[in-house]
Amino acid sequence: MKNTSLRKLVAVGFLTLPTFGLAAQRTGVPVKPIEKLSDSVAVSKHFRALGYKFHGGVDRATTDQVGSEGRTFPTFSSSFSVGGVTYPFTMIGHPPSSGQVARIKSVIIPLRMNFQNFGPNQDQGHTFEPGPAVANIMASPLYKSATYLRGFKGQFVDQMQRAAFWNMMDENHSWHVLMQTPQVLPTVDVEVTPETGTLSADSNGNLFGDVLFDFMDAEVQTVLQFLNLDADTLPIFVTDNVTNEALGYHSASTITDQNGVTGLQTYIFTSWLDPALVPPIFADVSTFNHELAEWTNDPFVNNVVPTWVYPPPSDPAATCAFNPFLEVGDPQGNGPTFADFPAANITIDGVTYHLQQLVLWQWFTDQVPSSAFGGWFTFPIPSSLTVPAVYCN
Repeated sequence: MKNTSLRKLVAVGFLTLPTFGLAAQRTGVPVKPIEKLSDSVAVSKHFRALGYKFHGGVDRATTDQVGSEGRTFPTFSSSFSVGGVTYPFTMIGHPPSSGQVARIKSVIIPLRMNFQNFGPNQDQGHTFEPGPAVANIMASPLYKSATYLRGFKGQFVDQMQRAAFWNMMDENHSWHVLMQTPQVLPTVDVEVTPETGTLSADSNGNLFGDVLFDFMDAEVQTVLQFLNLDADTLPIFVTDNVTNEALGYHSASTITDQNGVTGLQTYIFTSWLDPALVPPIFADVSTFNHELAEWTNDPFVNNVVPTWVYPPPSDPAATCAFNPFLEVGDPQGNGPTFADFPAANITIDGVTYHLQQLVLWQWFTDQVPSSAFGGWFTFPIPSSLTVPAVYCN
């Protein structure tokens, strides 16, 4: 990783806290009470309404050029056809037939979210410390080995990809896409006021924060400018009990260095929600699980697929997703039928982590049977989806 000026970011005051007192009411600032979430149903509706987002995107010609010059993560490309239309895709990792192991570098950027000037008298606030979230993420199946069905054992996304490409990889099945232990960078302070965020509280007074999507993405972009990361390093921004008009998102854009060379910048924002306070489908690493798998399968947000209907077809609530991208987390976790797909509980060292179920890329392709291991369409509970996508009319 290149030399970072993250400490300078805090020192120069970009994200530092103001020095004025919280009790003084500020003229012209909206008065924003703390929203009351009356019960567990209200908490669930609150987070379900946020859902997930994808953001940005880089055209395929650019990603192909940059990738061919080796200025990004290891990637491989292939395609599938539906109705006579060919859909190319690019994913993270070396070609499955190569048997090579891709070891992905990442950095975690903890965000300390300081909410100020809330309540009817503008004298209420709360600081959400990211430490518990970071520790839990690093100890989770996204970075550590865990055991799944049918003898799959390892990191979650690696095992998901191995299931998807089991019949296409080298004969020794030595192909992997592994996350290296991340480097945790210094915590960044972000000030949130009623202009840029909201606070809500459950029936026991536990607080949750939410910030405007554009506000958070602008903060992320500025932090990235100071970090100046290598092209093959994934930055992951982490909050504890704070969302950004979405549970999480991943993004990609082009960047140009001082020599005029075009590169690619991908990144993830993930909230972490306390499993003692929210339903399992939103708890702890479920959002990171969603976003990391989507990043692996569609890192540059340009893998187009036929527009699909939320599964399962038997649910009367199933509607067109109007989502043309290979977003493997959205079918079972980002629409009106999410309740049909409960979280998968995976335990490591006595701690239970809640993982969202994710479709394999074959689900989008109208393959019957699926070319994945066991004819699967989803991971880690293959019985939850046994047919491919239904497409929108």
